[in-house]
Amino acid sequence: MSDKVRDMLLVALRAARNGVAPEPALAEAVVAGDRSIPIDRLHFDSLAWMEFCISIELQSGQALTPEDIENMRYVSEIEEWLRAKL
Repeated sequence: MSDKVRDMLLVALRAARNGVAPEPALAEAVVAGDRSIPIDRLHFDSLAWMEFCISIELQSGQALTPEDIENMRYVSEIEEWLRAKL
C-alpha cells in the first residue's frame, strides 16, 4: 500500500538529485519506513537540500528549511516532521 508521506519523500529525493532516482536500496528503505537511514547517507550539498525542501513544500504546503534539517540525524525524523504537519 502506498504511503503519502513516504511518496513525498521519494519525490523530494528525486528533485534533490536533479530528477535522478535515489539508489534502489535507499528508495526501498524509505518506502519500508526504515528508521535507521542517516541523513548524511544522502550526500546532499546545500543546493540539493534547497531542492529537497522546495519539493516538500510544493507537495505538502508546509515550509521545511535546510535549517530545520540541521538538527535531524535520520531521514525518519524528516518523515516524522512531515507527518506532524499534515
